[in-house]
Amino acid sequence: MGSSYQTILATGDLAHVRAAVAVSQQEVVIIPVAEGRWAVVPMQKAGIYAETENLAELLSLAQGSVAASFDVFDSDVMVVKLFRDGRSYHEYLSDQAYLVELWDDDDNEILVDLLGRPYPPGLSAPSGAYGADPAMFAALGVEPIDEAQLDVALSRPELRAEEQHHAILHALNLDCGPLTTSFEKATASGLGV
Repeated sequence: MGSSYQTILATGDLAHVRAAVAVSQQEVVIIPVAEGRWAVVPMQKAGIYAETENLAELLSLAQGSVAASFDVFDSDVMVVKLFRDGRSYHEYLSDQAYLVELWDDDDNEILVDLLGRPYPPGLSAPSGAYGADPAMFAALGVEPIDEAQLDVALSRPELRAEEQHHAILHALNLDCGPLTTSFEKATASGLGV
């Protein structure tokens, strides 16, 4: 079993980050990862999964702010959703070929990727990353951003998901540790503000 965690990267003023967290009523740890960049690490429900999308929407509402929700699943796949003005503006999936089984209302098995896109029987999912556009991620980073390294990191599904996540954050010139950890480890770090 590999690593699984959910974190959020938020840009902007700490006061706005705290206000959005208060509205969400989620228990989180907020850790600075660069100037005007914050890791927001929510507590997992039942120690398993933390909801991040609604909080990322709230964090992106402040003028000029963007937020990204990161979901790493069992070291196999990573989903990133980028938000601005309270709405999603870009989605990234590290490996489109990673599918899960669901059942429709008639108990027919269907396969979906982790963005929720269905693949009916007989239709194969594409391989490789979806949404691997470095320009979409640029607003999350701080100068100097290594655009060439970011492009490579976004297009490398052969890496373990947490390694790929680390490479993306490194290319964005951010402190990777707080964004690639669990709530328990973030709390224990003592770095929360």
